Amino acid sequence: MEFEFNSNPGPTLGVEVELQLVDRETRALTSAAAEIIGSFGQVDWLKKELLQSTIEINSDVCADIGEVEADLGGKLEQVRGRARERGLALISAGTHPFSRWEDQAVSDDERYHRLVDKVQWPARRMLIFGLHVHVGVPDAESAIQIINHLEPWLPHLLALSASSPFWEGKDTGLASCRSKVFETLPTAGLPYRHENWKEFEQLVSALIRSEGIESIREIWWDVRPHPGFGTVEVRVCDAMPTLGETLAVAALVQALIVYLQERIDEGPTPPILHPRIVTENKWRAARYSMEGSTIVDETGAQRPIAETMEQLLVDLAPVFEKLGSRAQVPMLQRMIREPPSYARQRRVFEQAGGTEAVVDALILEGESGRPGEA
Repeated sequence: MEFEFNSNPGPTLGVEVELQLVDRETRALTSAAAEIIGSFGQVDWLKKELLQSTIEINSDVCADIGEVEADLGGKLEQVRGRARERGLALISAGTHPFSRWEDQAVSDDERYHRLVDKVQWPARRMLIFGLHVHVGVPDAESAIQIINHLEPWLPHLLALSASSPFWEGKDTGLASCRSKVFETLPTAGLPYRHENWKEFEQLVSALIRSEGIESIREIWWDVRPHPGFGTVEVRVCDAMPTLGETLAVAALVQALIVYLQERIDEGPTPPILHPRIVTENKWRAARYSMEGSTIVDETGAQRPIAETMEQLLVDLAPVFEKLGSRAQVPMLQRMIREPPSYARQRRVFEQAGGTEAVVDALILEGESGRPGEA
């Protein structure tokens, strides 16, 4: 089985954000996605997800982060306005602070119902919200090599975006509970490594023929090739409370992929970390976020994530300049140096003594566009 890869001549950028629909009075999630989507008529940028309390907004295919900001920002305000008319609010974080998965309705879609019937409990509790960033790449072989070299950076992207300390009203002690919930799906988590596109096609074909998956769409790795779009899609990040944080991380992903592509083309590339070390690093990111350290080589040497990220911004400076995204660097520096969303949520909870206050803080951050506004 072959999958045609629709190549991109340049590093185009597309962003998908999964948002929570909450009642402004109760602060709980509410199953209103179908109503809000229906109010827009036929649009292709607003989509339902597995659960009816989730709504996804997609950007157009954009040339740079400036286009993403104009496009995604305008769509976000439209949806926020429709939600407000119905007494609802949008919040963006990896998990809801207290709503329970048992109380959520599955969207009216045969594919989703088949998924729940097949996977059962792991699928039923997918009350999680992420950020997906697509970057255009020149061909299928490039996509595979970029994914191989991007894998060691996935823990760092997760640490930067961590925004899910709570699960059903309890503090999990994690910075990203979402990442651990998502890993319970059979095809989620860190990607497999492949020597070439043919190996990837063979794996996906085997999974489809054996009815392990229905289609390539069910490869839910933290980063995956998307043949239809001709992109590398990074899916490891938690959803973040503000548009500014979302744009900054999207710009970072684009710059990192372009940087890795250049190094692959120039060769030789640096050695790739052992998969078990990357797994350990991802766990540390989910647990400690920017306060943690990661293993940086096969000897077990460690380095603080924040220090590694500061150096990465220095290394990527020429790429940010070339891509027209240098203006996103101050936000990235702020995200590295100041408390991430998970820590801000935990602080609100400790001060207020309840998760309802955390929802209020997330609403305020999203609507004001300023992290830490509460």
